[in-house]
Amino acid sequence: MEGFFRELASADALGSTIGSFALILVLVRCKIPLGAAVLIGGAVLGVLFGLGPLEIGGAALRGMLSPNSIGLGTITVLLLGLSRTMRGAGQLEEIVKLAKSLLRRPAIAMASLPALVGLLPMPGGALFSAPMVESAAAGTPESRSRLSAINYWYRHIWEHWWPLYPGVLLAVDSSRWSTGWYVVLQAPLGVFMVLSGLVIFRGLHPDLHVRGESPPRGTKRRLLRNTSSIWIVPLIWIAGTLIAWSILWSIGFSGTGVKDIAWLSALVKYGPLICGLMISLLWTARLNRMELGVLGKIFTRLSIYKLLLLVLSIMAFQRILTETRAGTEMGKELQAMHVGVILVVAALPFISGLVTGLAIGFVGISFPIIREMVTASSGEPMAASYLVLAYACGHIGMMLTPMHVCHVVSNEYFETPFAPVYKRTIPAACIMISLAVGYFVVLRAFGM
Repeated sequence: MEGFFRELASADALGSTIGSFALILVLVRCKIPLGAAVLIGGAVLGVLFGLGPLEIGGAALRGMLSPNSIGLGTITVLLLGLSRTMRGAGQLEEIVKLAKSLLRRPAIAMASLPALVGLLPMPGGALFSAPMVESAAAGTPESRSRLSAINYWYRHIWEHWWPLYPGVLLAVDSSRWSTGWYVVLQAPLGVFMVLSGLVIFRGLHPDLHVRGESPPRGTKRRLLRNTSSIWIVPLIWIAGTLIAWSILWSIGFSGTGVKDIAWLSALVKYGPLICGLMISLLWTARLNRMELGVLGKIFTRLSIYKLLLLVLSIMAFQRILTETRAGTEMGKELQAMHVGVILVVAALPFISGLVTGLAIGFVGISFPIIREMVTASSGEPMAASYLVLAYACGHIGMMLTPMHVCHVVSNEYFETPFAPVYKRTIPAACIMISLAVGYFVVLRAFGM
């Protein structure tokens, strides 16, 4: 039986990998859930590379049960639980009301409020911020398509680097960079998103630039208190990471040594963030005078665990990809064909983002392939410049696709079709990519 499957591996590595990749995209296009499509694509990839059913199943299981998978899955569940707790308690609505009063200028509020909500990842979060944008623009004849574009664009300015996003955490794991270095490298992309989005404001109604009255006394203090559920998480994450590394160094562990111990590496990477989220959940319950029983019921909702299953399926796909050595073989073939790695680094994430509409989708599908190809081509782990280019292209693909849930719900709320919204977001996307490519060039010039 094993020999039969090995005979099927007649196609080259590049053709086999692209074929399994294309299968995933087709299945998603046919409304197959992304998690199931990824598992099917991974199984086909294993068959094409000569793995038998037991080998494929074993690789998938090892991927799902790895320390990194457990850490990432735990964070995913806690994140969704926190966002639902804050929404259910009315805390997010209070944050919006206070922020609008403090910002005063409507145009600034229109961009800042979706960005504020974006600090806390939640599926379809643009639907939550849409009424805020509408309220900020109240009383002016501004087009609904512009309001939708502003809401959608600025809702996602953090998604390149903010460590609460599952896609970011998955990218950290796939790239093999530390979370701290990843944040430093990717943060400029968030700045580029803010700057490129300014083109959407061209021709905005003049009344939206008029400065409002001063906010009531105590507004800043109340806003700081209500946003504590958000900012407490990165504070604990930073402190916990520093403490963890201090302990490791004090007992004689080097950075290389930690990476060689899978469970210890995952504990250092995810432990502080998990602690931060758990403390934030308890603090949020106390802040809103919520009983722990009510908090517990939030985690019994099946919707929270749908994203968990997607994360686990992606980790299974990554493990299969690693054990087939697909990336290494593709790198050799592309070198022989004289195909530039840079083209692949840009194209694969963009296509994945365009088809899946999810950061975790384009990262999970394309990053393992890119990582192995870059390693095979250069003999080194994924360079900073490649990481930046890959994520920037994948994110723009995700932003432009009509499959992105936030894109759909924002347009539905503002009752506008996609076409007029695209007229405003495509120019912003072009500027964003241009800035990202320039950043890529600078990093390459410094040998990164």
